[in-house]
Amino acid sequence: MNSFANSSENSAENSAENSAGKRPETVAIVGAGWTGRQIAGQMLTHGLNVLLCDPNNSALKASKDWILANLEPFGEAGYWPKCSVAQIDARLQLVDLPTLLEQAPRLGYLDLVLESVPEQAALKRRLLKQLSEAFPPNTILASNSSYFIPSTFSKHIQHPARYAHFHFHVPIWKATVVDVAAAPETHRDTLERLSELARKIGQTPIVQTVENSGYLFNAMLKSVLLSALQLLDRGVSDPQSIDLAWTKATGMPVGPFGIMDQIGLDLMLQTMSNARFVEGDHVWGPLIARIEPLVAAGHLGVKTGQGFFEYPTTKTL
Repeated sequence: MNSFANSSENSAENSAENSAGKRPETVAIVGAGWTGRQIAGQMLTHGLNVLLCDPNNSALKASKDWILANLEPFGEAGYWPKCSVAQIDARLQLVDLPTLLEQAPRLGYLDLVLESVPEQAALKRRLLKQLSEAFPPNTILASNSSYFIPSTFSKHIQHPARYAHFHFHVPIWKATVVDVAAAPETHRDTLERLSELARKIGQTPIVQTVENSGYLFNAMLKSVLLSALQLLDRGVSDPQSIDLAWTKATGMPVGPFGIMDQIGLDLMLQTMSNARFVEGDHVWGPLIARIEPLVAAGHLGVKTGQGFFEYPTTKTL
């Protein structure tokens, strides 16, 4: 992991530069999984400094390797601004969670701490509570949750006016839209600062002040994915044909099962398990049973090279 000393020792200088508007924004991302690394890459290549945090050192290394491997192809394709390895090395620090929490009092210059851990309510609630107790009230706290509404967690957070959801859609370099969703306690300035940050990193902010599970797109997408899985479960057709019917009729490049592979079948399973708890096993149980064997086999979709479909592991675009 990169040294954390320089950033903590220079916190006073960084805070002064921030107030003068001279320093690039600095963000901490907690969770170096498939989505966390995409967020980090998007921010780094748009000039932000990133502290990428994860309890797993191998996940941190894999995330940095993924970002560096895609600098050239994403830059050539126009998805990311062209950026050198040296620039990424200067902007990225890899840290573990205890170190981040320990150094938090000296990291008042951080603009945002964003959690991007698995979609498990207890895990997110515990982490966000820890972060809110560690970081000063001027630091925005946000969750990348896909379906939980902000008030699920805001009541457990100190200074909840600085809390909102900042939800990215994968693949981030193509979707280019982020949900900026308020809890009842969220201050308008928090939403404005997050919206400005989204625009800086090439994303379109969709601000929502009325809570809704799944925000806008995911709320609509849920119906499509549910229908596709029900067609499969009833034996009406197979994933290839279902996706072909969708792509040919709509002109969209990816169908429902391809979308699930892009999201990650492990995340789909977590989300569907949450839905089963709320909406009942009779709807979700049979559909979860379609995904569980793939996840158990490590076939998580695009990020592992195989899900419902197979993908070339050497090409991310």
